[in-house]
Amino acid sequence: MQSIDTQLFFWINSHHCVVADWALWTASQAWSWAIVLLIVLACTTLRKEPQNWWLVLVGIGLCFLLSDRISVMSFKEVACRLRPCHALEDVRMFRTTCGGLYGFVSSHAANVFALATFFSMRYGKRDSKAMKTLVVLLFLWAIIVGYSRPYLGKHYPGDVLCGAILGIGVGALIHFMLRKFEQWKAKKNCNK
Repeated sequence: MQSIDTQLFFWINSHHCVVADWALWTASQAWSWAIVLLIVLACTTLRKEPQNWWLVLVGIGLCFLLSDRISVMSFKEVACRLRPCHALEDVRMFRTTCGGLYGFVSSHAANVFALATFFSMRYGKRDSKAMKTLVVLLFLWAIIVGYSRPYLGKHYPGDVLCGAILGIGVGALIHFMLRKFEQWKAKKNCNK
């Protein structure tokens, strides 16, 4: 598996062009995530359920907190798998440094897939074609961020895949927890 992961990493990391360099670097930046989240909030929560904006913000915060902490404390610090930029020679990095020693699993992938899953489960079942399109765009964004990690030399593809799986699980968990809270709150209000 390590051999396949390394070959796939070098294939992704070696195919560069100026437009992709800048686009994928931008996709990995926290400020670009803030822009995406503001657009998603404007198109979903503020339009469809403005009374629950605070609950969605709690969901976003929990997605970040859990996916990031689990990826670091339960995986990176346990597996101790070196990032490719620490383990391999001839890794191409674009406008970035290698960062921490360990890369399994990708926290970037865990974070963005948690957010994409949370929003898709909350709004994707709506009848609106716009909501279904938004869900597709969110997962496309998550895939682009995931692809940027080996492209920029930060992670093996396996790190990204496992981070995505973790993120999907975290996003689903947060969605179900908040739904249970909303049901409990509605039931409590009905009993008054």
